[in-house]
Amino acid sequence: MVSIPKHIFHENQCYWGETMRIEQLIYITEIAKTGSIANTAERLFVSSPGISLAISSLEEELGVKIFERSRTGLEPTEVGRKLILRAQEVLNHIEEFKNEAKCDSSELEGQLSISIVPGICRTLIPKTLAAITTKFPKVHLHVKEAHLMQVRKDVLNGDVDIGVIYSFPSSHEENKLLTTTHITDSSMMVCFRKDSELASKEIIYMEDLYNYPIVASTNLSDTKKFYSYLFGEFHKINFSVQSQNYETKKHFISQGMALGFETRLTTKTDPFFQREDIICKPLIAKEPVVSYYCIKLKNQYVSVPGKEFLKELQAQANQYKEISRQ
Repeated sequence: MVSIPKHIFHENQCYWGETMRIEQLIYITEIAKTGSIANTAERLFVSSPGISLAISSLEEELGVKIFERSRTGLEPTEVGRKLILRAQEVLNHIEEFKNEAKCDSSELEGQLSISIVPGICRTLIPKTLAAITTKFPKVHLHVKEAHLMQVRKDVLNGDVDIGVIYSFPSSHEENKLLTTTHITDSSMMVCFRKDSELASKEIIYMEDLYNYPIVASTNLSDTKKFYSYLFGEFHKINFSVQSQNYETKKHFISQGMALGFETRLTTKTDPFFQREDIICKPLIAKEPVVSYYCIKLKNQYVSVPGKEFLKELQAQANQYKEISRQ
């Protein structure tokens, strides 16, 4: 994410008759994301008139219209879309130039913002970020745990640099605006107290669970889609408890009030699921495996800390694979 000193946004600068400025390129790329001058002004801490003047100056200098008004806000023109892509490339090169000047990682400054789905946020991510903080002590990390659709939205809106999501292999869809990097796969497990009737089964099929109460900790907007991929026949599942609080699931499982689903990744790394009174067994479902991916905007430059984050996360995932074989 390009970081420009605030002094270059001085609103009293005269743009008429001047060559284009870096901040003008920032403005048009941000407006393309937010859809309005007002939202862009709020994100960049400048006034709307200052941005309007800068855009008008750039359009006059280039002799083209970059944006046009619609009922939903500002929309790039056909020429504007091409210019915005080029502007983002220029900003990416500027960021690369700045990072090249700071060869010593301990001196590298800036920020790295990440939006992450639950589950992996509590397993691989903490160690990954600890390694990044050690290597880049002056880089500020901003981590947000959010449900699947929100993570995608955060990345598409340019609110974060990187998103970490899950998907089932057969349902994974590529987005023309996003670059996707596969991190790891994890099988699905069903978790319950050891005095459950299910304890005698070596392998559990989805049909075995229809008569049992289930606790779901997925965000309500994701629940139906998630479990439909698992079971196919969603209406047969008895979701007696739904909560967005991950810890709620554990309380209901530990009291024998409900079953819960987890990935093998979580059951191998969370001490709760390794307790003697808790049993976790493989689930034979319609989609028995969940895949985790990193996503980012295709035209967004990935900073050095961002690249290191992806590399370290992959290293942590490889360590998990070794653990899961044991």
